[in-house]
Amino acid sequence: MTPRHFSQFEQAQKSYQTRAKDYDSSWHPQYTARFMELIDIQPGDRVLVLACGTGLEAVIACPLVGDNGLVTALDASAAMMDVCRKKQATDEILSRRLVLIQHDVTDLESCEHLEKGSYDVIICSNAFVLFDDPGRVVSQWAGYLRRGGRLIVDIPHENHPRQGLFMKKAIQQMGMTYPASRSWIESVDSFRGILEARQLHVFRVEALDKEPGKGHVFLGREEIGSMFDYITQDHLMQCLADEQFRSKARLLFEREWDSATEREGNGKVKVSYVLYVYVAEKV
Repeated sequence: MTPRHFSQFEQAQKSYQTRAKDYDSSWHPQYTARFMELIDIQPGDRVLVLACGTGLEAVIACPLVGDNGLVTALDASAAMMDVCRKKQATDEILSRRLVLIQHDVTDLESCEHLEKGSYDVIICSNAFVLFDDPGRVVSQWAGYLRRGGRLIVDIPHENHPRQGLFMKKAIQQMGMTYPASRSWIESVDSFRGILEARQLHVFRVEALDKEPGKGHVFLGREEIGSMFDYITQDHLMQCLADEQFRSKARLLFEREWDSATEREGNGKVKVSYVLYVYVAEKV
């Protein structure tokens, strides 16, 4: 029996339910700190954080906007937002300057709490690759920026994570849909074209390692097992909980790995742990 296909909103709610409790003890907090250093948030700014998760970006932004500014944060996952609300309940600055809304970030039009053309900064980190139609999402988000406002988004390196690319091919061969959109990411310029086609001027692109010093690594076949386990325990791959599907996926995954090794000719595959951060201004 083929696993049920969930909508993006349903997938986010279901997938992040189990990640919420340990999200802040992962690599995300240190990455978010470096990501936020690229954003010049000023006192009085109105900031919109999309796919805010446990509020890592919002917690950094709130002290910067001052009492004349405001941070509004949206996420699909109730569990992730519950973690953020607990932070808000014990922090005076967050309680005054942060508004939390559980909502589908790909459908801002239906969120009555948001005002178009009113935000100085819109932020989305570690989520954009989940969206099926990047052009449509950018077009919608840009409508909520004021003229001169900035959109800051990160997307994976075209080779990140390599095991995810292998898994995508394996899943597709099984007649299933891979729950993260990567086909449009071919190079550092892939997202630039999408942004600039929506009247957003890209004035900075920064490559950030997920973890400092761990940009690109080369792995041999002995790593297949650990890489398969890593990608299939990911929150997006719950469709492989069934052992029958998992066994078939593993065989196809190994074939994709071996094919890549043959093409690259050195007995190893290159795995990247890099994200591109785009800073764009609405013109």
